[in-house]
Amino acid sequence: MSPSPRALTARLGRVDLNALIRAPLWKFLAIGCLGLSVDALLFSVLHEAGLSRAVARALSLAVATAVTWRLNRRFTFVATGRRQRTELGRYAAVVLGAQGISYATFLTISWAAPHVHAMVALVVGAVVATAFSFTGQRLFTFRPASGVIEGPPHAA
Repeated sequence: MSPSPRALTARLGRVDLNALIRAPLWKFLAIGCLGLSVDALLFSVLHEAGLSRAVARALSLAVATAVTWRLNRRFTFVATGRRQRTELGRYAAVVLGAQGISYATFLTISWAAPHVHAMVALVVGAVVATAFSFTGQRLFTFRPASGVIEGPPHAA
């Protein structure tokens, strides 16, 4: 006999949609989609202007990374209690790893399957790097310094 809907609700509890939407992962993914849009648009413009895939992607990644850092710092993660410059250095370390994964995936696909559209390679690279990036940002870059009580995302 299967449990009644009421019993399932009692056992599972209610899903708090507001809390789910406010959760850092969803904010991170939404900002990541915005960053990916900036990346893809700028890549397209630069590549159409005559830059090679590799150069156009390196430049578009740099700009998209700056955009997502500011937005994640403002809306996604709690205040760390660290100076902004220190936090930026930690962010850069994680981003180098994540963007390295993304870029290497992009180049590998472009080399191994040159007939694959560049945007497919760009998106696959971004998806592959997302888990590494979120984990690094959450546990390293934006982890509160010792003695700092977690609160709402940065207001600055």
